[in-house]
Amino acid sequence: MPHFVMLPNLPNHRISVAAVGEDYADIISTALEPFGITALSCNRNCFVDKRLSSHIDLSVFHHGEKKFTLAKTLYGSAFSNELSKTGADISYSAADFSPQYPNDASLCALSNGSKLFHNESFCDTNIKSCHGEKLVHVNQGYAKCSVCLINETAAISSDVGLIRAMRNQGMDVLEISSGGIELTGFAYGFIGGAAFKISADELAFTGNINTHPNKAEILSFLELHEIKPIFLTNRPIFDIGSVLPITEF
Repeated sequence: MPHFVMLPNLPNHRISVAAVGEDYADIISTALEPFGITALSCNRNCFVDKRLSSHIDLSVFHHGEKKFTLAKTLYGSAFSNELSKTGADISYSAADFSPQYPNDASLCALSNGSKLFHNESFCDTNIKSCHGEKLVHVNQGYAKCSVCLINETAAISSDVGLIRAMRNQGMDVLEISSGGIELTGFAYGFIGGAAFKISADELAFTGNINTHPNKAEILSFLELHEIKPIFLTNRPIFDIGSVLPITEF
């Protein structure tokens, strides 16, 4: 029987329900259907840059198990209602949102279960009040989208500050170059926004990594950690603000 994913972003089994931003719901839902995964469409956050308004990592933070914090702009939304039907315990952000960074990044914290990586100065108080003792301060506000978690102790990133912080916590981190990931309206996107776990040993990419400058290193790193890559589309990898695993079988 499906149950909530215990550790944020890190399912132990094949996920059954995942959440994705509204603008990407159709393509991701179609791609996940063969895996038996249902995609919930999360409404746009109209208070952030419209190019990022469907990036779910700016609008939803998963604390673990059934606890979620949503951007206050999602109060009463179709997504909030659907998430509630799963039995989720939902709170809403204390912070206000605006298009200017870092006013769009209060929920974009990265949790590997034991630690929380984010900029302490603008991390939402609902997150800090629950995980303050786990918080590792980093300069990067877009922590979640800057890192692709492989498991609790391994990750991929191009952000030097986050890489240093994670390594200081004993994590094995593959450093990749910036670029090679599409993000409409920007020079490039980020690996954490373009990949997500669909099971303990499967990592889904939004597209192929054939043109990514670190393709070989990424595939070797995944093999080292016994993770199978899944390529959801035939287009080059693109940043959608990630996909959030909600429940698993």
